[in-house]
Order: sequence, then structure tokens, then C-alpha cells
Amino acid sequence: MQQALNIPEIIQQKTNAALNGNICEMGAVFEFFRPRLYALALRICSNSDTAQDAVQGTFIAAFTHLHTLRNNGSFYPWLKHILINSTYQLLRKKKFNQFSESTCISEQMIFQSVHAAVEKTSYQQQLYSSLQALSDELRSCVLLRYFSNYNSYEEIAAILCIPVGTVRSRLSAARQKLSQVYNKFEDAGDKILKNAKEWSGYYYRLWSNLYDDAYTRNELFDHLHPAINIRFTSGKYGKGRQIVEKEINEDLVLGTRFNVHDVISCGNISIIEGPNINTPEYPDRCAPSSVYVLFRNPGKAVETIHVYDAPRK
Repeated sequence: MQQALNIPEIIQQKTNAALNGNICEMGAVFEFFRPRLYALALRICSNSDTAQDAVQGTFIAAFTHLHTLRNNGSFYPWLKHILINSTYQLLRKKKFNQFSESTCISEQMIFQSVHAAVEKTSYQQQLYSSLQALSDELRSCVLLRYFSNYNSYEEIAAILCIPVGTVRSRLSAARQKLSQVYNKFEDAGDKILKNAKEWSGYYYRLWSNLYDDAYTRNELFDHLHPAINIRFTSGKYGKGRQIVEKEINEDLVLGTRFNVHDVISCGNISIIEGPNINTPEYPDRCAPSSVYVLFRNPGKAVETIHVYDAPRK
């Protein structure tokens, strides 16, 4: 997915109707999501027949378990999770092999490994340990490319404030490095994976309660280095924790807020993404969605943050 999904109001209405018991509306809803789900499945399996089977299996599973979902806002992430599981179930039936020592790691292999990790802890431990071996520059590109919703070369370049060519060269260097180290971590322990999950959980808690609890806001502010470096979508550069404090305090006054959906962490890097919610009084204050890439120093404080706002329609 190249950016946060913009769902038409009519589809949102039909999804709500389906969740409230009008299952006749699900046909239009499924048809809206079908191309995007098929593209994701195809990226995972690289086989059109398997991708089509995975999408069909996803729709059947979603239709069967629709009664378990009550939140319209989480419908697509839920559908996407089912699709990933469905695709990998089909791949396992075909005895699909992961990595081998003699094969150079490709983009497709990394993408497959990332999503296979959803189902098998040993894959997660091996993958995260391998990512830990990358430099900050390489790891940040890999996390955005293979883990986030902002994964086009152009978006990564804008987020990290580097040329598109640099993104390509860093990803190439990262794949070469991963080819060298991946199998060395076949029996990796869970320390690095646990640390990644702890940081992701920590930021999810902070951002989920940021606007409703003063103690949480102060906890976030204290976690930022006083002289934090901030880079914005526009290319502008800021320095100082007071910039973040001012922005969040203005959100509180105007009623706008960032709604965290996903947090990805590995090593000293965390990526936080989600939609922005504007009020009717200030409908254009915030971009449709944002992503924040945080870099922590050895003292665990956030020393650098890249702020990316999705383009406005």
C-alpha cells in the first residue's frame, strides 16, 4: 500500500450497514477492497492464481466472521490481516521455502519473511536479529519499505529527506547485508524481538492516550531530547522539544488529533503511523495521515524525528 487508504463515504456507509446486520451491502464493500487485497497477495506469493485464491478465501472468512467486528475504522486492517494469513496458508500447502544460504535475498523474499513472521515466532526472532545488524540508515529504509504503509521509494525519500536514488542504493546495500547475516541468526533468542515489541507497545500507549491524559503527554515530552532534531515533509528543519509541545498543545485547543494505527520498532528506530482527525471548524488543519520516524540515542531519548504528512487531496 502506497499511502493511507482513502475510503469513500459511500463505502464507509455500506461497511457500517454490513456491520449492523445488512450483509447485502458486503458485495460492494468487497469489490472496493478487492484490487488492493489482490495486489498485496500478489506481492507476497508472486503467483496470480494463488493471489486470487487468497482474496477469495479472505472474503469467505471475513463474511463468516463479520459478526466479531464492531469498529468500522478497523475493518480494512482486519481484512488485510486475514488476507496475509490466507496467503501464507496457501503457500504452506505448496511447501513454499523461505531463505537458503545460497540465494541472495530479494525484495520479494524480505516481504515474504516479514509477513511470515506474523505466524511463526522463530521467523520474527531471526528477522529482527538480522535487522539489528544493519546501520540506522539502512534499517530505517528497510522498515519503511517492508513494514510500513508508506513504502514507495518516493515516500521513503520524502520521509527521510534523502534522494530517491539514495533510497534505492540503501535498500540494495541492506539486502546484501541481510544475505550475509540472515542465516547466522537461525537460532536467535527473543531479546531483540521482545525489545522491539516493548518499544512498539510503549509508543502505542503514549499516542493512544496523548490527548486525554496530561501525565501521558508529559511522559512523551520527557522522552524527547530537549534539543531534538525535527525534519518535516516540506524539507524544513526544527530543533527543540518545545516545537513538539507547541504542536500538540495546539491540537488540544483546536480539537484535532493524531490517531495511531500502527507502530513498528527495531533497535533504536520506531515508526508510528495513522490518520489525523480534524474538526468541522478546522477541516484543513492536519493532513489526512502522518508518519513519524523516531531515532533514539544510547540514553533511550528520542534524538531525531522525521515527520511526514500524506499529500492532501
